[in-house]
Amino acid sequence: MEYKTRAYGKVNIGLKVGEKRADGYHNIDSYFLLIPFFDELEFDLTEGPYSVAIEGNEKYLASGKMDIMEKAAFLYHERSGVDFSLRIKVSKHIPQEAGLGGGSTDASAVLSFLNSCFHAFSSSDLLYLSKEVGADVPFFLSGEKCAKVGGIGEKITPMEWTLPYKYISLFRAPGSGVSTKEAYEELDKRKTKHYSLPPLSFPLTREAFPNDFEILEGKEMLKTISPFLSPSDYASLSGSGSVWFLLSKERKNPGVKEFLGCREIL
Repeated sequence: MEYKTRAYGKVNIGLKVGEKRADGYHNIDSYFLLIPFFDELEFDLTEGPYSVAIEGNEKYLASGKMDIMEKAAFLYHERSGVDFSLRIKVSKHIPQEAGLGGGSTDASAVLSFLNSCFHAFSSSDLLYLSKEVGADVPFFLSGEKCAKVGGIGEKITPMEWTLPYKYISLFRAPGSGVSTKEAYEELDKRKTKHYSLPPLSFPLTREAFPNDFEILEGKEMLKTISPFLSPSDYASLSGSGSVWFLLSKERKNPGVKEFLGCREIL
């Protein structure tokens, strides 16, 4: 069986991080918004002993490390007892180490595809399984456009996106890239006040919807983009970085060298 799909990324509107848990994860409080930036995946599924092969346009895929897509496929195979041979071809457009959930959305696409073929799990059981693959995977698997997210990422409360922002722009500092693990380790060294985010309301403000990771990087970027912002615009780091985003009513280029594009919100 052959199948093609798009795996969309996300941004965080506000991100408050709690203390490190005994299992190594952190509880978070955030709003996730699906964005019109995506990876393209092709699946080729055949019968046979379990195997997974991945090819794509990123060098890391040839590094010998287990990719999160392979992790998702193996977990599905292990828990379902189903054997299959799966080939995945991925065209990565969502940047790595960006805070946009590029790996997690690809992994969710793998789980969704496999379950559409074998129906080994109910929707709720697959969602529960997905958190073992990665903390952001449950949101992508949920199919929601916008949601309030808690726990380590598995507590998902669907939200209706009603804010009058029409466009989203993505950008980052040239050559930047942030390891999620290293960013959390650095944040653990700096105690930040944890509180619940308020309901989404227009206009979004940085004071009401802060991202804790901007303690690690942020002042220079904010100084660069501030001349391009309108009073109602909302700019923030996504996830642990390194990509920033801008929500606006009009198309904008925030004057940053590594501008990834401006698109209409889904």
